[in-house]
Amino acid sequence: MSEVSAEEALAARLTPGDAPDEVALPAEARYREEGRGVRFDECGRDGRMRAASLLRHAQDVAWLHSERLEYGRAWYEARGVGWVVRGIDLLIDQPPHSNEAITATTSLAGFRHVMARRHTRLFTASGRVIADAAIDWVMTDAEGRPSRFPAEFEAFVQRVGATFLPIKIPAALPEGTSTRTVEIPLRTSDIDPLGHVNHAAWLEIAEEALAAVAPEQLAGARRRIRLEYLAVTEGTRALVQISQQPESSDLRVDVRDEHGVALLRGLFTVSR
Repeated sequence: MSEVSAEEALAARLTPGDAPDEVALPAEARYREEGRGVRFDECGRDGRMRAASLLRHAQDVAWLHSERLEYGRAWYEARGVGWVVRGIDLLIDQPPHSNEAITATTSLAGFRHVMARRHTRLFTASGRVIADAAIDWVMTDAEGRPSRFPAEFEAFVQRVGATFLPIKIPAALPEGTSTRTVEIPLRTSDIDPLGHVNHAAWLEIAEEALAAVAPEQLAGARRRIRLEYLAVTEGTRALVQISQQPESSDLRVDVRDEHGVALLRGLFTVSR
């Protein structure tokens, strides 16, 4: 992507109101909630909302939308399916302080085979974009394997009528990359009701490692975080490899457990 088009793409993601991919969607594919608030415990030492807290709000508003569509947890449990996050492209701009009121919007912006994309945005009370996230979800069966959508869900997929390219991080490190590894213990509180390390918890783990190696990555007012989730783990430790890419300000994160299972790949960029 050229410098000009990259700047245009960034500006589009930070433009208040409906995003271009939301405008053409049917009303039922979109959901808006006013009056959310930033809790004290969701903020870091600088008093601003943590990146993982933004993801947790995105997860919460996604479930509220699903329930509004009458696809609640009981609906999924009866059919033996559920959703897990496969990829995230999160842009954060000057996250809010504790007790600030925020508005959340989410839309089902496209479907692809066993995947769905949600476009979720968080705004200040004045309408400024705090966070813009594309989040790719994969439908899985009770064993955690990718699963086709239930038949009664297909009509909704057809009404949305849009698709997308999944979020991917290159598997191989570029030549000349310098790396450091930080070991982070997994905590009981990282596990969600599905028995997995939650996708927001993985971001916390990655940022814990970055705080030890490159704390400036966490201090930027505007940051972009891209994550690709690869597997679940039964391990107790995360080995977080942090790589400086040649001729790039991006930092790459690769996470494995103590058994060598690749769990996560990510790119972290500070825009300012």
